[in-house]
Amino acid sequence: MVKIAFFKEELEIPDGVKVLLEGGHHIRVKGPNGDITKDFSHITGIKVTIKDNKVVFSTNFPKSGTLALIKTVVSIINNLIIGVQTNYKYVSKIAYSHFPCSVRVDEKNQTIFIENFLGERAPRKAKYPNNVKVEVKGDDVYFIGPDKEALGQSAANVKRACRIRKKDPRVFQDGVYLYRKQLGEDIVWEIT
Repeated sequence: MVKIAFFKEELEIPDGVKVLLEGGHHIRVKGPNGDITKDFSHITGIKVTIKDNKVVFSTNFPKSGTLALIKTVVSIINNLIIGVQTNYKYVSKIAYSHFPCSVRVDEKNQTIFIENFLGERAPRKAKYPNNVKVEVKGDDVYFIGPDKEALGQSAANVKRACRIRKKDPRVFQDGVYLYRKQLGEDIVWEIT
């Protein structure tokens, strides 16, 4: 296999979005819908620069793992650029069979409470990060924000908080499950 002496990947920055490089590998993306900072200090051997309204990733004599890492970081930053222009929206459904459970959001402490889950007296709790807005409408829980990773982690935290132990999962299917991902009002992924 032929070795590549130099590899360079560029990502275009659209109008209305600012991408700033802070401290070498901290990348900050600012836009109309938010401001997100990501730490990419784990990408050693990759030089990141911002020139002519483009984010440029370059490296010398890359291995296949380094090439894959560059593509992953480019994809993450591209998702952040799209997110600060148009918010992502993840929607979870509250599912129960016998005991009607409800979800309550405490915005001050950034905690989601699942109350009366399987008839339990103590509510189950899940945390969510700063740049996520959580709304409850009927049986749907909406996670809204510019960062895809934070939305997915918030939905996973709620699902994990509703985990049922020592019972048959085929019978006890209560919980809060992610079923739709949206970009603005466009549906990207959905379970029907």
